[in-house]
Amino acid sequence: MLKALLFALFSTAALLAVLLLFAIDDSPLPSLNQGLTRDDIQRAKQLLQVRPEERSQLKTVNLDQKDLNIATSYLLDHFVENTTQVHFGQDRIDCQIAVFVPETLFGHYLDFSFSVRQLNDSIRLKSFKVGEISIPDPAANLLIPALVTHTPLNDYWQVLTQYVKNVQIGPQTLEISYLGSIADAAKQLVIRKHAEYPNLHLYQQQINDIVNRHDPDWRLSLIELLQPLFATAYQNTPEADAIQENRAIIIAVASYIYKRDLRRFLPVGLVYSKEYPVFAYKRVDIPQHFIASALLAAVDASLLGERMGVDKELGDARQGSGFSFIDLSADMAGSRFGRMAIASQTKARLLQKLMAETKDYSAIIPEVQDLPEHMDEMDFKQRFERVGSKRYQEVISEIDKRLDDLPLYQ
Repeated sequence: MLKALLFALFSTAALLAVLLLFAIDDSPLPSLNQGLTRDDIQRAKQLLQVRPEERSQLKTVNLDQKDLNIATSYLLDHFVENTTQVHFGQDRIDCQIAVFVPETLFGHYLDFSFSVRQLNDSIRLKSFKVGEISIPDPAANLLIPALVTHTPLNDYWQVLTQYVKNVQIGPQTLEISYLGSIADAAKQLVIRKHAEYPNLHLYQQQINDIVNRHDPDWRLSLIELLQPLFATAYQNTPEADAIQENRAIIIAVASYIYKRDLRRFLPVGLVYSKEYPVFAYKRVDIPQHFIASALLAAVDASLLGERMGVDKELGDARQGSGFSFIDLSADMAGSRFGRMAIASQTKARLLQKLMAETKDYSAIIPEVQDLPEHMDEMDFKQRFERVGSKRYQEVISEIDKRLDDLPLYQ
């Protein structure tokens, strides 16, 4: 019996390894895009918008290839980081989707490719592949809907089947007819998804009030967003809810500062009346790195914000703006802040109290502008050899010391 059990376990592990080998790749099938632009996001909202007078009506939209790519990316971004390409064929829509997964020996892209074809009044999947694994058409058309109904996507699938009344694939357009009341159903799904943060919308509204009062001739400081929200939480919520409220505040601030690239963590359809860049030390990249790492640490603590920051900076050294210890220090500060925000109810409450009294961003991010930055890959290797080298670790230790010296993190 033991031998049979061990054989079954090893066989299953071997099969899983083979499946991963063929399903996961180190490069995505569709080419990487740079994310949705602000114009793309506004276009997606226009495509998905339902006016009040349309709530009780049957609404029809026609999406060309560009609109369909924008709408698909916009919706998928709320659930998972991805890159997507959709093409119209003669009688079909060809889709290529790469989902970013945690780094493995095989890579960190899970590729999906398939065609969507019209069969009378129904839509059928053809040529469905996961990486290099092909799934026969009959199996795909049974398996994929079955999988969806047993995942968190089921609620969204039920809304689509209930409110979408007709889909027609044309030569260069996709025509979709749906009941306008789908907007109310979608809103309820969003509320349910973020039910664990009942005050999230209040913090988002508070941010709206802050930016509405902000003098556009002055830089909007990171602390101008954080301090009032933590003061509200400290004054109006009990200590037993401190961790929950801190997470909601970080989500709300991230939704304003960094909503495009962190949308998979955030509620659908966030709209702010004014969009100002947010500064710390006269730079916009420092608040972006700080809040991104705080969000990763506080909302999805299984992800290591600092490790992701190193990987991002190494990528910049190869092909971007250059390795920056300044950005990396903002990542490290954000990770500390996020971990403190959820460490315990007592520490979360203490953070609320301290932040309610904080007047300057230097209390949460130390002075870092003397640190090396703008190093391409060659410069980085000449100065620091590699990540983890003695010289590299000396800079990291200096950043840690500056963080340790801040009263907030003591």
